[in-house]
Amino acid sequence: MCIRDRCGPQKKVGQIVLAGQAWFNAGMPASSDSRSITPQYHGLGPVAHSLTEQLRAVHSLIGSRYPFIDRVAVVLYDPDTDLLKTFVSSNRDDTLLKQYEVPLADVPSLAELARTRQRRLVGDIAETFRANSTHTNWLKAQDYRSSYTTPVYQDGALAAFLFYDSKQAQAFDEDVAQFLDTFSDLIAQLYLLQKRLVHGLVGTIQVAVDLARIRDFETGQHLERIAYYSRIMARALAEKHGLSDEYIEYLQLFAPLHDIGKVGIPDHILLKPGRLDPQEYEIMKRHVTIGEGIIERIGADVGVHDSLPSRIMRNIVATHHERGDGSGYPRGLTMADIPLEGRIVAVADVYDALTNRRAYKESWNEEAVARELQREVDQGLLDADCVRALMEARETREAVHLRFADQRGTGAPTS
Repeated sequence: MCIRDRCGPQKKVGQIVLAGQAWFNAGMPASSDSRSITPQYHGLGPVAHSLTEQLRAVHSLIGSRYPFIDRVAVVLYDPDTDLLKTFVSSNRDDTLLKQYEVPLADVPSLAELARTRQRRLVGDIAETFRANSTHTNWLKAQDYRSSYTTPVYQDGALAAFLFYDSKQAQAFDEDVAQFLDTFSDLIAQLYLLQKRLVHGLVGTIQVAVDLARIRDFETGQHLERIAYYSRIMARALAEKHGLSDEYIEYLQLFAPLHDIGKVGIPDHILLKPGRLDPQEYEIMKRHVTIGEGIIERIGADVGVHDSLPSRIMRNIVATHHERGDGSGYPRGLTMADIPLEGRIVAVADVYDALTNRRAYKESWNEEAVARELQREVDQGLLDADCVRALMEARETREAVHLRFADQRGTGAPTS
């Protein structure tokens, strides 16, 4: 049960605000021990408590009874965009279909399953599916021959699809399907529980983010841009860093929460027009450690303290102001010690600040932005791969900027 089910969002937000103010008034960081920073997520293997790891454990149990089931995958559904997106999977040969997105409307067979709430057994994939889709072509290329598919619902609405695939033809008869139904319920509950916990955590914190945003005039469009710029970079870097679709989804979801700690900064500093003086800037910098404390407290309360989502969120909040040469704050980490998610959000935040008007500056043009980002790369401040990934995706990047353009002319100074 999420936090809001127990005490309601308004009470919890009040606790967040009071906690932020208490940390500020105490004159101490919310989490000053450098050991509290989660070790860098290199993407070289599963992180404890990730849904991917849980799915692999369930797959292993299924395989002890039916070893011919070679793949189990959860594909999430986003009703806001009508997109099906690969999320987590367990494959015997570790060959994964990643970063695949397709509108549900473009997959009539799955749309029909969602409508009828029926499961589907396919004995011969090659014969049954002749459409030239990426998913079908990938299944055929990996020599998958048969499949079992079932939709997953949350509160009556489609939430995901669960796929079982085998390289053996006619692998799924009714007996196998009935056996898998029990595990389908288990996997669905694991996914929905993770989803409820994560969205409960985000929903609780998001109200406080909205409060901070109202106070410092930071627009919702800015936060949306940060989320999508972060996703652009993560998708481009996924192969190099071994990033899972699960990681990318959480990164996009949590990137807008990077400045949650501003809820604990006094108004006379947060709302000051123009640049901050050195003393004020030192106070503003405390928003990072205040934010860490909020994430730690709420994460532990919700029950996701040591999970992959919590680690990604904590790392974003804690390290998005660090810089590769050690000049950033609050810990002065160097590039090798800054988690990838922190480096990604740092680039997204800098890029968005340069390309949009603020109270103290006009927006910069593309050429000036490119020069400035390269200067910061050359000085070792920003991650070169992250900057390259964002700047090379010009068409996608500009589409995000246009879609989430600010409606107001100015924003408050950023720290």
